[in-house]
Amino acid sequence: MAKKDTDGRAYSPASVIRELKNVKWPTFGELMKTSALVIVFTVLFGVYFFICELAASGLINAIVGAK
Repeated sequence: MAKKDTDGRAYSPASVIRELKNVKWPTFGELMKTSALVIVFTVLFGVYFFICELAASGLINAIVGAK
């Protein structure tokens, strides 16, 4: 459950602003590195699942005997 402020609200605008001041925002370089990493792993997973799908469909076609 959310911690209540002194005025009884769970999230007052003052507490939100205070929390946003504590956030460490990434630099442009950090943002580019992590974005590139996400893109690379997305492509790698896509290739992996494509190969798995080809292997599975080939195996099913071999079992069923379809052309």
